Amino acid sequence: MIMNNPTYSFVSVSTAKPGKLEDLIRIAKAPTIKMDEKSDGLLAYQVSVDRERNTVVVWSTFDKKETLYDFLETKEGKDDHGENEDMESIIETFKMYDLQPLSQRLLPK
Repeated sequence: MIMNNPTYSFVSVSTAKPGKLEDLIRIAKAPTIKMDEKSDGLLAYQVSVDRERNTVVVWSTFDKKETLYDFLETKEGKDDHGENEDMESIIETFKMYDLQPLSQRLLPK
């Protein structure tokens, strides 16, 4: 199996408004799942929930930053990203990070 070289990771940390954690989980996991079906440049991802902190973390690693951002500029990318969702009624806080991987293992040992 030949894998693209991972040069970019996207991470977001979001907290839900009271009573909206399940909605946050739904809107946080959908874009990456949809992109995974459409892009060979998405190399790995995980969407995780911390119920005690009312928080969802999205981590995804790409061959390059443009793979994500060029896709998000398309109509399909905007639709898949959830542009039609009422995010303001669901998300209390949102932080995102554009990261350069320095060390990684994406395949099993």
